[in-house]
Amino acid sequence: MILEHNDIKKAIIRSQHCQRNWDLSKELPQEDLELIVYAASNCPSKQNVSFYNVHAITNRDVIEKIYSTTSGFSYEGREMTNSQVLANLVLVFSANNSRIADWRREQGTRDQSLLRDQQMATGVAAGYTNLLSSMLGYNTGCCACFNNKEVGEILGLEDDVLLIMGIGFKDGERNRRVHHEDETFTFPSFKKEEINVTYIK
Repeated sequence: MILEHNDIKKAIIRSQHCQRNWDLSKELPQEDLELIVYAASNCPSKQNVSFYNVHAITNRDVIEKIYSTTSGFSYEGREMTNSQVLANLVLVFSANNSRIADWRREQGTRDQSLLRDQQMATGVAAGYTNLLSSMLGYNTGCCACFNNKEVGEILGLEDDVLLIMGIGFKDGERNRRVHHEDETFTFPSFKKEEINVTYIK
């Protein structure tokens, strides 16, 4: 299937918007889940080093536990949990510190730019995953507001959790910004700021 430019543009715009509520009666087809994970784990990183690990979660009990750690979104005097984490599929990106330590030894360096490289690799992976998911027709929402230690304990991780992303089917009956569990709260929306682009020919 070849997508037209307008279809791709629509997917790009959809991928900008954080989905806050979900239709949990549906389940992602296995082939879509595997393609999403493929994108997250095969995108570019500096010298193709595995700076991060990906945890693909569909277990509702585990997702609910992770969601319970996401309190911290404050708006107009209310502190809310981040319900984009209640999606049909949740990806957790965690640091791969043992590989980074190996990389340091291999390169004979203590260069702190490796943290930058890890953050850049995770950002590229999230971007690939986000756009691909949108092109497949899913909605998404990233979350960086969570209790790192608690999420690590839930998943049995020793390394830091870097980012959580919800992917799935939107609730077609509600505005995407309405909290999944609390319909009295609507998350604010922010217009995309213009990025300056210079063409040099």
